[in-house]
Amino acid sequence: MKHFKAVAGASTFEFYEYLVKCVAGVTVGYLLYRSFPEQSGQYFWMLISILLSITHDNNSKVAYDRMRGNIVGSVVGLFVFFLHNPPNLLTICLGVAVTITICFYLNLINVSRTALVGFIIVVIYEEAHSSWEGAIYRLVSVVVGCLIGLVINYTFREISLRFFRTLAAPIGQAPRNENKDDGGE
Repeated sequence: MKHFKAVAGASTFEFYEYLVKCVAGVTVGYLLYRSFPEQSGQYFWMLISILLSITHDNNSKVAYDRMRGNIVGSVVGLFVFFLHNPPNLLTICLGVAVTITICFYLNLINVSRTALVGFIIVVIYEEAHSSWEGAIYRLVSVVVGCLIGLVINYTFREISLRFFRTLAAPIGQAPRNENKDDGGE
């Protein structure tokens, strides 16, 4: 049997940390879902966004870029909704091209798939419900979900850094504080 590091490219600690982060994210999302049942349809998008933005390596840039990609896709989806309702093949193809173009120019090409998924979800959701408000709700849900994921990534990164700094400090010495305030000088 292969070692975990060889299979996943991560340590056992990273595996458990990622697992705990995802469970924490789902817990926060689920508690919000249960707290506001009248908006339960929007929490579906928030839960997806939380899980998409949590990374195994605490990389908050990935979460931030995914959030920006979702915003691009949602805004283009709303534009296509106003351009032609219900959307047809031409407007969907135009929306795909505009989404990819915007991602390219914003240096978000790595998350263009996320943006395209957001675009398609908004276009299909709006076609089924014939309301532009759904795109706005989805956009807000995605941003909130990504922000929750960012906070979880940041929190775990800080906990991990402090934990490893403590382990790395020689016995009998206080751990180094590399973010020491020097009084503003």
